[in-house]
Amino acid sequence: MIKVWRFLSVSIVLAVVLGLMMVPVVPNALARPGSEWGFEIQPSATTVGFNETFTVNATVTWFEGGIAGASMHLDFDPTLLECTGITIPSTLPNPPDSSIPDRGPGMPVINNTAGYVEDGYSTPLGATYYIYQTFVYATIEFKSKSNEGTCNLTFNKTAGVGTWVADSMGDDYLNWARVVNGTVKVGGPPPTISVSPDNLTFNAIEAGENPPDQTLEVCNSESGTLDWSLTDNAGWLSENPMSGSLGADECEGVTVSVDVTVMAAGDYSATITITGSPTVTIAVSLHIESAAPPVEPANLSVSGLSISPHQVNPGEEVTISINVANTGGETGSYNAILYINSVLEDSQSVSVAPGMTKNVIFTVSKSDAGVYDVLIAGQSGQFEVVSTGWFGGGLGTGGIVAIVVIVIVLIVVLVFVLRRARRAI
Repeated sequence: MIKVWRFLSVSIVLAVVLGLMMVPVVPNALARPGSEWGFEIQPSATTVGFNETFTVNATVTWFEGGIAGASMHLDFDPTLLECTGITIPSTLPNPPDSSIPDRGPGMPVINNTAGYVEDGYSTPLGATYYIYQTFVYATIEFKSKSNEGTCNLTFNKTAGVGTWVADSMGDDYLNWARVVNGTVKVGGPPPTISVSPDNLTFNAIEAGENPPDQTLEVCNSESGTLDWSLTDNAGWLSENPMSGSLGADECEGVTVSVDVTVMAAGDYSATITITGSPTVTIAVSLHIESAAPPVEPANLSVSGLSISPHQVNPGEEVTISINVANTGGETGSYNAILYINSVLEDSQSVSVAPGMTKNVIFTVSKSDAGVYDVLIAGQSGQFEVVSTGWFGGGLGTGGIVAIVVIVIVLIVVLVFVLRRARRAI
């Protein structure tokens, strides 16, 4: 069985978790000497909390040439980590015949006491293709323990890989000189998501413009690496970005937008869910105001000046009134000012509802006889105060003339009567 693997697999000892190193497991002809490859360990988190799970990708990096199979031995600190599983690809990259790789005998090996993992696979019997690209060779699942420290993930090129590794053909047979190692720090609280604000409110007008965008800040308030993603439950909501990765105390802004283009007036609610550690929900409310027709402003006009009576005795009241009409769409206020003989006499402020007319009334009295000019809002008129003379009545000029005539007539009559009386004697 070992000879068959030696003959048909071009294997290299691939140390892929932080310091890998490959050893070929096939004869020289299939190992394609002169090829140049590299490898690196890629932890999903460089800082983890206690009892936290994470993964490590053992990634093969291609520069030239090709390989047909590989194996690895990865050391770790068992006081800080334990390995919970290893996953290899179901197919190798670019297999022309979609062949499933053959796992090495007894693979994988997980030893959480000594602190190492082993795995290896090669192209199936009869396969003739080689791999000419970068690919993930294996994914190793780890869980941190309750001890604090820094764990190196290191490939051991000198260790035997299972029972199927052939004789070593050199420390660097395929020029695996480009190695990227890594570490994982264990300790401190796990990554924790925090979001600000915890709710969003948008306001818009029906068939109008979309409301301004708002920003949602997503933060990792603890240690480790926080991978987050978000979803929402409303078609009128959108967010950018919708996922990300945050280190300790790092934050990222998410732009939240609302589209009200085809929405009717009313109140709407939705939820944005951000999945991280823990899962966080943000309430979103949207109020769309009805697009009511525009309202015309107040339009006030003044008319109908009335003065009653036009002639009075001193001290008697004169009523002066005017009409204020509103033909606009909103309630308006008007300040009516009364002038008499160009002197401010009085003023009244009135509020007039749309389509209504109000009558503004002034009452004045004057003690001096004479003609008085009235002016309100450009409309003018007059009233007269007449003198009462000796009679204390309101005779006016015509009445006085009549009295004078009567007195003269009486005097003439009296003189005539007296003359007749003298003649008779």
